[in-house]
Amino acid sequence: MQRSTLLSAAVSACALAMLSTPAAAALPKAAVTDGYEDIAPFSQRLDMNCSGNYVASTIAVPAGTRLVIDYVAADVEILPIGSVILFDLATINNSAEVEAHLPLQLVGTIFGQTNYALSAPMKVFADPSSTVTISMLTSGTSCAGTIGVYGHYVPVN
Repeated sequence: MQRSTLLSAAVSACALAMLSTPAAAALPKAAVTDGYEDIAPFSQRLDMNCSGNYVASTIAVPAGTRLVIDYVAADVEILPIGSVILFDLATINNSAEVEAHLPLQLVGTIFGQTNYALSAPMKVFADPSSTVTISMLTSGTSCAGTIGVYGHYVPVN
C-alpha cells in the first residue's frame, strides 16, 4: 500500500512540475541546422573555365529547403604566369545578397600555369528557391577551376 501511495505522489509531483514550467520557445525550422548533416547532405562539383578574365557558375536551391554550405574546396589555374585571381561565393540570405570573398592560397607554377588552392570550412546560408553563385575574376587571360561545394539542406516552415 505504501508503494502505491509513493508512486501516486511522485506522478502527481511530476505532473505539477510540468504544468508550472514555462514551455520553451519553439525555433523556426530554418534556425535549427544541427542534425541535418547526415539526413540531407549536399555536394556539388563545378568545373569552371573562362576564355577571358571572368567566369561564374550557379547552384539552384530547391523550394522548401535552406542550403547550409559547410565547406568549399577548389583547385584553380590561371594564365599567364604571375596573374592573380579573386574567388567569390554569393548567396541570398533573408532576402539579401551576401558575398564571401574566399582566400585562395598560391600553390606555385605548375605546367606553365599559376596554381591556387582553397580549403575553407564555413557556415553560409542560402534561402529556399534562391541561387548560389561562385565566380572567379582574374588579371590573366584565362582561368579554370574545379570547385567542390559541400553542405546540407534544412527544411523550412
